[in-house]
Amino acid sequence: MIKVRFAPSPTGKLHLGSARTAIFNWLYAKHCKGKFILRIEDTDLNRSDPAFIDSIIKDMQWLGMDYDEFYRQSERFDIYRKYIDMLINDNLAYYCTCSKEDLVARNKARGIFDETTKYDGHCRDNVSRPNSPYVVRINIGEERDIIFKDLVRERIRVNTKELDDYVLWKSDDSPTYNFAVVIDDVTMEISHILRGEDHITNTAKQIVLYEYLNMKPPAWGHLPLVFGKDRSPLSKRKGGTNIEDYRKSGILPDALINYIARLGWSHGNDEIFTINELIEYFDTDKLNKANAVYDEEKMRWVNGKHLKIAEPEKLLKYFDDCLEESGIAKTGLALDKDWLTKALIAVRERNYTLEDIYNEIKAYTQETLTIEDAAETKLNKLYQNPSIQTALKNVITALSKIPNLSEISDNETQTLESDLRQIAEKHEIKFGNLVQVMRIKLTGKTVSPDIITVIKLLGDNAIKRLSE
Repeated sequence: MIKVRFAPSPTGKLHLGSARTAIFNWLYAKHCKGKFILRIEDTDLNRSDPAFIDSIIKDMQWLGMDYDEFYRQSERFDIYRKYIDMLINDNLAYYCTCSKEDLVARNKARGIFDETTKYDGHCRDNVSRPNSPYVVRINIGEERDIIFKDLVRERIRVNTKELDDYVLWKSDDSPTYNFAVVIDDVTMEISHILRGEDHITNTAKQIVLYEYLNMKPPAWGHLPLVFGKDRSPLSKRKGGTNIEDYRKSGILPDALINYIARLGWSHGNDEIFTINELIEYFDTDKLNKANAVYDEEKMRWVNGKHLKIAEPEKLLKYFDDCLEESGIAKTGLALDKDWLTKALIAVRERNYTLEDIYNEIKAYTQETLTIEDAAETKLNKLYQNPSIQTALKNVITALSKIPNLSEISDNETQTLESDLRQIAEKHEIKFGNLVQVMRIKLTGKTVSPDIITVIKLLGDNAIKRLSE
């Protein structure tokens, strides 16, 4: 069975690069009808924060990424200790009491002044547990090539001279990343590992451990990095937007998964995918070797496409959640679910995020309408024609004859459109200019849904605004 994992460290919020790793593994598990594991790698007790665990889980739930199993490394120390003892007993690992200062001093004695020099194997013969502070190092053995097949890069070669007798167990009595991750992947029967290419050296180190444990390693796939437009890698500390920020700004989860999935994977020239389509099409043979470039405008464009195809009920839920997450007051917006749903559908065609939609919809609920500067300028220019204001009075009269402006029927819509055109013709003004005056006075903007839809959303308040 295909079994993959996403293994974040809870030292920060889930950001775009890490989310891509999660999404690729999740899609692959779904595509193969396998299992997807969430494993919190919190062995760094000083830097790990339970609040970030909650945050990561919340982000994954929002994205709709369900997992089949859940683990925390901090609860698995007894398992790690068993394997570290096994390696020591087999002379594949050893106790080391050397400090960094000891290594630097020995290097200087040999004429080596580079403090980054790899460990020299000084303690390889230690077989007894020292009384002084120690770490446990792997015995990397004689120099050799480590060659493995990669799902993205095909064949990778790493020579052990690029490695050293790296630490498996730290002096604070906790396992290191490269040790714990292998024990977890072995005991959890992980079949495939998709992760960033910055882990290639780690993979070589880990393959040595697989050899020592007589275990078959998983299939590896090293993903190209995600770069910003400045061509520097995105990270938690530089340019990597948190998933929480996307949620608060009004990005839909399906759209975000769609966009992120395209950062290093392709299916022809297609850009827009539903989640079901991504699951159907996703496979490792379509992973790209080239680095991906994050483009925020492209991401917003993808989100705009998903806004247009979202089911109304889901759109309403995401809209409410977005306002709640952002701490935006919903006064006037959540009073009538039916009205709000109609408004969302009416304005989504021209917007890219739920935040954009909110900024447009709130104009329909304000007691006192705020007119944008550009719209005010346009209105004043149109008002230079005295026939415009006379025509506007005729429009108010026509609207007053309709019993319920919020429930204009199809027949009434056709009649009203005809009346508006006749009013414009009667006063010898362009129909577009009349509608533009109405739009500005009704919404405060020069762009809106069609004018009948605007009137229906405002109801009787449309007459009030046109009269002011």
